Amino acid sequence: MKGLAILFEEDHTVTIVEDVEKEQLEEVADEQTEAVLWHDEEIDWDYGY
Repeated sequence: MKGLAILFEEDHTVTIVEDVEKEQLEEVADEQTEAVLWHDEEIDWDYGY
């Protein structure tokens, strides 16, 4: 299943990864990642999320 992941890092940066497989998050999220939010539906960025 593909979706959008939002990674919150220890250094207060936020990384948004679009169109990523949920299983690939383990490769993207490392020990510096404090939290990961997952959204399995398409985000409408024009709407203002």
